[in-house]
Amino acid sequence: MSGKLVKILEGSWLLLVLPLLTGTAVFLFYLKPVLLFPFILLILLGGAWLVSRFELQTFLLKFIALSLPFSIEVALPGNSKIFLPTEPLIGIVALSVLLEFLRKPGFVRDFIGLESKWVLPLILVFLITIPFSTMAVVSVKFSLVNITYIAVFLLFVKHQLRLQPKLIHTLMALYSVGLFLVLIYALMRYSKFGWNPAVVKGIFLPFYRDHTILGATAAIIAAYWLVYAGNIKVSSGRILAFIAGLVFICAVILSGSRAAMISIGFFLSVFLLLWMSAQLKHLMVLTFISVTIALVFHNQIIDAVYSNTYVSRSQNNEWTGNLLSAGNVTTDVSNIERLNRWYSGVKMFLEKPLTGFGPGTYQFVYIPYQKKELMNRLTVKNPWNIPENSGGTAHSEYVLALSEMGIFGLAALMLFLGRLFWITFVKARHHSRRESLAVAFAALSTYLFHGLFNNFLNVDKFAFLFWIMAAWLLAAYENKDDERVLS
Repeated sequence: MSGKLVKILEGSWLLLVLPLLTGTAVFLFYLKPVLLFPFILLILLGGAWLVSRFELQTFLLKFIALSLPFSIEVALPGNSKIFLPTEPLIGIVALSVLLEFLRKPGFVRDFIGLESKWVLPLILVFLITIPFSTMAVVSVKFSLVNITYIAVFLLFVKHQLRLQPKLIHTLMALYSVGLFLVLIYALMRYSKFGWNPAVVKGIFLPFYRDHTILGATAAIIAAYWLVYAGNIKVSSGRILAFIAGLVFICAVILSGSRAAMISIGFFLSVFLLLWMSAQLKHLMVLTFISVTIALVFHNQIIDAVYSNTYVSRSQNNEWTGNLLSAGNVTTDVSNIERLNRWYSGVKMFLEKPLTGFGPGTYQFVYIPYQKKELMNRLTVKNPWNIPENSGGTAHSEYVLALSEMGIFGLAALMLFLGRLFWITFVKARHHSRRESLAVAFAALSTYLFHGLFNNFLNVDKFAFLFWIMAAWLLAAYENKDDERVLS
């Protein structure tokens, strides 16, 4: 029996045991809640030892990729929540990586070295800002979640991709299959409501609690398949990948997420630049021309914005009307509330520019910083009593980092994203794996734009896709030729 088959059987055994342990945890929760957390810790430590002992990390990553679209939120004692089955599995992988550090001293150097150093400032900021937090417990939890996602989805996946470059396509295919099944389920629910656009936000429950998360997820997957299709040599595979890309474009439209739909347009622009082998100087010239045009026609642009009467999620709107409503900042309460959140985040930053209010604290502390003129029926006045359809926090990845971790938080995030940009448009021209770099960055570009309007990097369903795409880009850049991979 081959060693590969033995590992698969061992992994299958582990996956049979985990549901049994989860069921036992649920039983303990109802029997005696105080026993739940020690039992979960025991599951995590035991699972991590098994995964590390039999080197099943890759197998477990594949299972996580397939399971993420189906994970559901379960309430725990103490106002805590957990996504099952994925969050415990992610924790097991993270702990198994720590065990690898102990078992293999050289693993630390390989794990953190080379391009990984560009994300270390972001990890450090998460840790350094905790002592200055206005809600230390919240910041510890939030930082732990984000650092775990970075460690597992970025650093560990990058380490695996240097050894198995094709693993990325397996992970994306598995996630895509899971998401496709969720879309079928959502369409069945949608039909029962007579295809009424007003119910779109809830048709993805219980798997996606917000339609905008599904939109961002479908956008990055659509971009990946559309660009990757051009790199597939076999015509049948190329056609299948292209069809998958179109299916997930339709999913973006179905989600009704305006930011996700516009992000597809942004992705197409980025893809065009990559296809034309644009260099940094070309991008600078293009930026200069765009800014100049905006300044020359700023009066016309302002008039167009203030004359926009389209309202999001109106029953009289087609999807195009819903998309056009993104420019309505006078009567669309969703847009007005987003401006209110951004204003609050900037005010918070101005009060604590160096440390911020602490990771994860925005939703609890931003309320006093809201602008009276921007307050509306979606405005939150009590963090424990949120109006219907008014969830979320800063509605911007960048404003969130600025308000919660100060200028250093935003700088650390921009440093990492800037490195991805620099590799793609400066370093990749003569790189032997520039096609992989282009696919990865094109997919990431959807969220580089979408991140202006939403923040999903603390949501496992989306964080997985973002960080593994970044991991692929960095791993492809580090593997400068196929001989290095084989060696």
